[in-house]
Amino acid sequence: MNDTFFYIFGIALVVSAIVVSAIGLRFENFPPNRGVLAGIVLYFSALVGATAVFGVLNARDEAEHREAEQAAETTTAAEATPTTGGETTSTTPSKAGGGGGETIKLAASPSEIAYDTDSLEAKAGTVTIDFDNPNPALPHDVCVDSTSGSELGCSDQITDSATSLTLDGLKPGKYTFFCSVPGHEEAGMKGTLTVQ
Repeated sequence: MNDTFFYIFGIALVVSAIVVSAIGLRFENFPPNRGVLAGIVLYFSALVGATAVFGVLNARDEAEHREAEQAAETTTAAEATPTTGGETTSTTPSKAGGGGGETIKLAASPSEIAYDTDSLEAKAGTVTIDFDNPNPALPHDVCVDSTSGSELGCSDQITDSATSLTLDGLKPGKYTFFCSVPGHEEAGMKGTLTVQ
């Protein structure tokens, strides 16, 4: 609704400016007195104010709509990401440049069922794994199991794109990272994350 008012007031402002300009060009003594001039100034002030107000409201509505769509997509993607046990896990998004922690990089092979390394190292605390899968046809993800074997988290399954997985409060020890796509871990798509 705010977008409709924004367009109505915006169009009225443009049309009014053109009409007043045309009248001013045709008649030398326009406006004829201070009262008419004051009325025109008030009219344009009201139009500019209304256009600005509805422009801001429209922008806020669009931002809320985009946020709702992104939240729905994130929820849908998280619900659709299976783990090796057939369960669903959610991804904690990476906050680049945020409040501390360490970011490490991991990539899938563009042509094989493999990661580019089978060993990663990080310092204890918050660890973000930036994962890249350049393969356009074969989906991969990165999941991490604790030292006891329970799953700590899993990224989205992706093709020809990048994602990330943030794990909070990792203690020193050896963790297993792997691809949860059926058959990929068994094919060797796994490794050890050493936290010091």
